[in-house]
Parts: sequence; C-alpha cells; structure tokens
Amino acid sequence: MIAVTSGKGGTGKTNVSVNLGVSLARLGRRTMLVDCDVGLANANILLGVDSDLTIADLTTRERRIGEVTRMGPAGMMLLPGHSGTGLGGGLGDGARAVLADAFRPHVDDYDHVLVDTGGGMAGEGLSLVASSDLILVILASEPTAFMDAYALVKGLALRHGCTDFAIVANRVGVGEGRALFDRFKGVVGRFLPANLDYLGSIPDDPYLRDAVYAKRCCVEAFPGSPASRAFGRLAERIAGLDMPMMPGGHRFFGLEAAHGAH
Repeated sequence: MIAVTSGKGGTGKTNVSVNLGVSLARLGRRTMLVDCDVGLANANILLGVDSDLTIADLTTRERRIGEVTRMGPAGMMLLPGHSGTGLGGGLGDGARAVLADAFRPHVDDYDHVLVDTGGGMAGEGLSLVASSDLILVILASEPTAFMDAYALVKGLALRHGCTDFAIVANRVGVGEGRALFDRFKGVVGRFLPANLDYLGSIPDDPYLRDAVYAKRCCVEAFPGSPASRAFGRLAERIAGLDMPMMPGGHRFFGLEAAHGAH
C-alpha cells in the first residue's frame, strides 16, 4: 500500500501517481491505482481511460470492484475517482468499510496498490495516508508547497504516530531535487520525530504538460523524455524497497479486523 500525498493541491501529485503506477506495471509488478482524491479526481483523464463508473459506485454498494476497475497502460488497473458532489471532501469511515469489503477477496492479486490521496490536512485524508505501508510525499519548491508539506508530515507524525516518510521532489531543475530534500529534512529534523528517505526527483519537463494535453501518461506518450526516465528510476527504487507483504492493506482496507475474526 503506497499513499501518494502532498500538503496542498497543485504539486503534480496525480501526475506522479499515474506515471509511477504505469512504470511499476512495466516492471512486471501487478499494480492498481486507486483514485481517492475525492472531488478532484482526474487520474482517469491523465491515463486516457474512459469510465462511467467510479469509486462512488463501489462505496454505495451499487457495483462490484470488477465492474468499476479499468485497465490502463501496461496492464495497470485503475479504480477511477469520483469528481463533484456525493462523497464529500474525503473518504469517510463508512466508505472505507465498503471499500474494504470490495477489496478483501483481491488482496493477493496485486504487488502494489497506489492510492492517490487528496492533498491537504483533512482528518479523513490523514487517516487514509497513515494506514499505508509507504507514505510518499510529493515535495515542490514553491514556499507554500514546502510549508504545507511540513504541516502534512507534522500532522501525520504527531496525530497518527507515523515516523517514516519517503520524499519525491517534483518539477525541479537539474540537481535541485537533492538540495530541496536536504533543506526540507533540515527543517523536519529540528522539530519533528520523523525519518525522511529521498527516493529521487522528477524534472520540470515540458513533455509532462504535452502528455496532459494529449490525455495520456507521459511514460506512454513520451517514453524517452527526461520525466519518463525519472519515473522509471523511481519505480525501480520502490520495487527494490524491502516492504512487508501488505500489512498496510490490512489497515487501509480494514483487513486486520477480518483476519482477527478467523
């Protein structure tokens, strides 16, 4: 379970989610992307995947997971998000419980479940992020994004006891990613009980914008671009991490309770 998150919107979080998911699938990893950015869901647009059904149809129990999911590039599966009204600003406890029921039979079908979470500090969003195996924070260089990322780590560390965070610097110039991470790590280290791991950076690449306009993910539309190569390196780094087998899935989808009942 990998939660892709950020302190605010506009950091390119969803672009990272979709391109990372496809890159993992290209490595032969069985990957699903769950778009939980309720209200601003657009992963399906960036992937060029059309769907009349969304996570809302799943959480209202009208449809089963096999009816809602769609196949994206490289065989990555997508659970499309819900835009507009109907689910509120986050995925609440009731919706999470239904999602758990839907996922439970499929927990062994995937190597990676990426969750594109809503940016920001909403309580439901923080709970969603805290239950994952890997918290992937998308860090941007803008001062507001930098401070909002700090506030996000602070909320997860102090309210939910999260201690480990993976950082990806997004839309940065050559050589700027590590410097941005070092500055962020310095601030976090002075004030918070948190360990940060730098996973790499994604360059500010015009091909990313071209891919968005084409309604395709960058790694599919422009595989040789600097950003696509960076996503490939990031996927290899994540695929090589020594992560436990799905305990986050047990927390995220409520599977701990189900296993405890047997």
